[in-house]
Amino acid sequence: MILLLLTAVLTVVAPSVWLLRLWYLGYGDLAPGIELDRLDLAYLTGGAGRVADTVITAMQQDGRVTVNGGRVTVVSPASRDALERALLRHCGNDWARSLRQLRRGLREDPAVADLHRSLVERGVLLRPDVRRWWPRAMWIQLPGLPVTGVLALVLFQPASMVALILVMLGVVARVGCRPEKTLMPFTREGRRLARERIRTAPWNETDPARHPEGAAGVVAVGGTGALPDGGLRREFERAAEQEPAPSRWSRNGRGRGGSAGSGTAASPSSASSSSSSSWSCGAVLVVGASCDSGTSRDSGGSAGHTGGLLCSSGSGCSSSDSSSGSSCSSGSSCSSSSCSSSSCSSSSCS
Repeated sequence: MILLLLTAVLTVVAPSVWLLRLWYLGYGDLAPGIELDRLDLAYLTGGAGRVADTVITAMQQDGRVTVNGGRVTVVSPASRDALERALLRHCGNDWARSLRQLRRGLREDPAVADLHRSLVERGVLLRPDVRRWWPRAMWIQLPGLPVTGVLALVLFQPASMVALILVMLGVVARVGCRPEKTLMPFTREGRRLARERIRTAPWNETDPARHPEGAAGVVAVGGTGALPDGGLRREFERAAEQEPAPSRWSRNGRGRGGSAGSGTAASPSSASSSSSSSWSCGAVLVVGASCDSGTSRDSGGSAGHTGGLLCSSGSGCSSSDSSSGSSCSSGSSCSSSSCSSSSCSSSSCS
């Protein structure tokens, strides 16, 4: 009897308590009065690629840079935040760089890791340790459930009923405490907050002329595909077409040619065909930063306004990618950052 109870405690109770603890931490403790600005929303809805496009668009719309012929030229070297300083740094001494190279450089800049870290500190994104151990806790708990159940039935002692009850409670904990399979490692409260923001004014405004943040605000939530047809949108589309095709997913999670996932929320099988992958900067997971194609393919794609990184795996959310002619498969991780608003904002993508 003692052996059976000890087995139940070690193989069922302890892993289940650990799983419940991680589930609790995954709920998120948002900082009081938290606000999400343009770059925060760009990262949350489209990863590092969306952040790069938003920064370029913001500096272009107020005349600090020009985008012409696939080249970004600095007109006024003035910056307002770390990402804009990164843009100026990547332009080098000539104050100019190709749009394709600049987008890639910004996606991989350490300033994006700082942006991710700030969102973790504010409770919007999961802590790296919770992100890392939550799926592992699920696997560690799994073998103990059938082993304890079979042992209780075989021994059939007075303690067997207690052991079976613990097994059932463990199954309930397992079912109720699954981590959400999203590309962006949201806390539950963080995901709710992000959805609330992008569905209300001014972030649900799709007309740059009426948006208080202008074209940069539209790009932050909807991607460059949400821009009205014009010179800047065509520049982004041409830059996306020049991006190399995604390569196979590397084992270390830093696929040189994939883009905005989780580290890794997207499965290796889906990452090779998606326009999103990820890499870790120290202990900080950066979404969409390592790829050559990256979320830049979002430029030719969606006019969608909610961003594919808010979608769940297998949720039925799909998105077109006009620059490559491919689409985001609903059966994988919905890994493109250019999901259409009609599908991502529906309850099926909750």
